[in-house]
Amino acid sequence: MSAKKIVDEIVKLIKDPETVGLATLRHYPMERRIYRWFGACGFSLELVRYEGGRKRRVAVLVEARARTAGRGRLKGYEKSGGSVRCVIAEEVNGGLKYRVLRGSYRDMEELFGAVEAVRSAFYERYRALKPEMKEKEVFHVAGIPDDELLLGV
Repeated sequence: MSAKKIVDEIVKLIKDPETVGLATLRHYPMERRIYRWFGACGFSLELVRYEGGRKRRVAVLVEARARTAGRGRLKGYEKSGGSVRCVIAEEVNGGLKYRVLRGSYRDMEELFGAVEAVRSAFYERYRALKPEMKEKEVFHVAGIPDDELLLGV
């Protein structure tokens, strides 16, 4: 599976009209720099969805790692391809159901193009939901209190 298919799946969840709240749980604002040093990066999102009149949480964890990460002497990871692992955890009947998607990317440019597509969809949905919230912040709908809120914009 390509990184693009994983992105498409995440963007579909974010943009779905049933998604009524969202939060960034883990995001490094300097992720390109981190990737250049370590050949690895990632992010996590939490979405709140109303399906059939019931509120349900969905969490997404994405981790990318260059094939050559942490091996030998390198000049960088810009041209190195690697793998992406996406875990989607959904609340189902009082428990968690997991889906794991695996993909690959050819170089750093393709990887961060995919990251930017998710980031753009996230903030587009955020801006669409914000006026509907009136008194509440969109992230509070996802159950994230102010003291835990780290956007990393």
